[in-house]
Amino acid sequence: MTKILFAAAAFLLVFTACGISARKPYKQYQGIDYGIYERDIQSGGLGRESIDQTNIDAPSFNVDYDDLGNEIIESTGRSEGEAVVIMAAKKIFLSKDASAQDAAAFQKALDIAYRKAAVAYQPSGFTYLMSPAGTLNPLAVMDIQCILGESTANQSGKAVCDLFFHEAAAQYEIIQTESKQNGEV
Repeated sequence: MTKILFAAAAFLLVFTACGISARKPYKQYQGIDYGIYERDIQSGGLGRESIDQTNIDAPSFNVDYDDLGNEIIESTGRSEGEAVVIMAAKKIFLSKDASAQDAAAFQKALDIAYRKAAVAYQPSGFTYLMSPAGTLNPLAVMDIQCILGESTANQSGKAVCDLFFHEAAAQYEIIQTESKQNGEV
């Protein structure tokens, strides 16, 4: 019987608390004119004249498209409209006390491995996904997914992902060794 009374009391407490805080008189705040918004809803428009875009003084951005070849573009994407599949996934252990510098070194290793696999197999739709997967230190373990276009996944997907994962681990070891020799750690 006490459980039923306790449940009823809890229900009434929650119900009355929600009823008290459910409505707030937003229109009572001073300094905000809500009239323009009500008029706009009724008229179906913004209530203002359109803005002439030619009179706006905005900074222009000049993009040098010839320089994009120097940037790392993480997808070959040759087959437009082709479905992509996650061909393989692997967890790579960096170190138990991995830092942002270790993650940056691993990203560099992934970029090198990506280029090597892309040049070796020229796979369509090849890209990868990297996400931290450590429990205590998220950067201690990285979850890497090798993503390929469906046609490449069926033909040479295993070989592409095997090369990619092998090169990523090998390049990370090389980068870590070089940074230890240079005293950067």
